[in-house]
Amino acid sequence: MARPFKQTVDYFPHYSNASSSKTLYILESKFGNDGYAFWFKLLELLANSAGHVYDVRNPIAWEFLLAKTRIDDDKAGKIMQLLVDLDAIDSELWVERLIWVQNLVDNIADAYRNRKTDIPLRPSINSKKPVCTKVTVVNNGVSDVRNTHTKLNYTKLNNNNFAIFWAAYPKKQAKGKALSAFHKLKPDEELMTTIMSALEKVKKSESWLKDSGQYIPHPATWLNGQRWEDEIAQGGDHGTDREKGIPGNRPAGAFDDIESD
Repeated sequence: MARPFKQTVDYFPHYSNASSSKTLYILESKFGNDGYAFWFKLLELLANSAGHVYDVRNPIAWEFLLAKTRIDDDKAGKIMQLLVDLDAIDSELWVERLIWVQNLVDNIADAYRNRKTDIPLRPSINSKKPVCTKVTVVNNGVSDVRNTHTKLNYTKLNNNNFAIFWAAYPKKQAKGKALSAFHKLKPDEELMTTIMSALEKVKKSESWLKDSGQYIPHPATWLNGQRWEDEIAQGGDHGTDREKGIPGNRPAGAFDDIESD
């Protein structure tokens, strides 16, 4: 089977006069630096999302956006409404809780032309809400699955959550192992929120920022070790001595088997 075409980009234009644009000027006047940061972090998220559309019908996806931007739910809702009023995001799609910025896609069109692939198109509106189906385990240990759609819906939701985790994790190595570890966890909404919140904090820790991130563990290692439960020491440090690069120790993940994706 042929590898699917990549529908994300590693960068997008950030022009030096961006702050003088209508959108940013009004965002900053109403929300200060929070408005500025929210907008560019949202664009980063869209650039790294498949097809450059971000679906917040999944509550976890919305929680991740809040964690990434460090904005509370009420302020984020107000900023999103202002972006709609400014025609910065697609108003029809936002009604369906889909975030699409046509200007972003237009600005990165050259990347797709260089790849000789089609530019992602505005998604069609689909009002169907994603469902997180709970599978009940009966006394004999067999899951009580009412129909085949239950398993399919859960698998789709779990894959969507992994995509959110993978987009946020700074060391993108051994994706297959990370996916397997994530599926073993089967995180519910509460655990997913905990994982993403912890990840955003540890990404700013001293040990993860040290030496261009060489001591960041592989994502599968982080998931299998339930590292979101680790304490972050005062001053933002985090992790074991081996991950901190103490002499005589290898960087975290050095003993992991690397597999190609």
